[in-house]
Amino acid sequence: MDTSDLAGADPEARPLPATARGRRRRQSLLDAAREVFARDGFANARITDIADTANTAHGSFYTYFASKEEIFVALLRELEEELRSPGPRDVQQDGDGSNRVEPYEQILRANRAYLTAYRKNRAIMVAWEQVATLDAGVERLRREASDRFVQRIEKSIRHWQDKGIADPDVDPVYAAMALTGMVSNFAYRWSARDADYEVGKAAEQLSLLWANSLGIRTPRGPGETSISRGRSGRQD
Repeated sequence: MDTSDLAGADPEARPLPATARGRRRRQSLLDAAREVFARDGFANARITDIADTANTAHGSFYTYFASKEEIFVALLRELEEELRSPGPRDVQQDGDGSNRVEPYEQILRANRAYLTAYRKNRAIMVAWEQVATLDAGVERLRREASDRFVQRIEKSIRHWQDKGIADPDVDPVYAAMALTGMVSNFAYRWSARDADYEVGKAAEQLSLLWANSLGIRTPRGPGETSISRGRSGRQD
């Protein structure tokens, strides 16, 4: 796979079209690129196929993107927005100070949203990981996206520790890196071998591992999964 042209193919250097019509045409090309890259992979995808799928004249492609590499990087940035799920946020509170959303529920929602988006775009995500091993620019984009997510999780862990919700002995930096890596690696390994998984069950299992590693309370009601903090010697 030749990725030499990916260097410097960052579409952020190219301003968005000034007109609504131009922005729609650009988006139609991105939507078509998503379909073509998912079907053919990065190496075999062709600009003519992207233009045909978008019902756009081949020459019009270059009005919006300089190359296949540039539209690939633009697509990755779009995917990053989709993957930037409503990750665990600071504990929300009602007016009386009581929690509206328990930390475990926040974690579960975030993991479910991430896995859903990843599975929807799994062919592109696998291509992203593979191209990143060959191209420094794409690897930098992947690392920056990962770092932003890790920083959000680190902030949440610190907040939970300050509130006495999470184990104070856990290092937030190491934990955030390990836990986000666990989820992303799970999604990649399943997708790379073209195997399917039940998103709900996967999100639940990963969230239980995540919460228990932080000492966060997990569901214990009738019919719910119950992995109590007591297993690690903690009592509610």
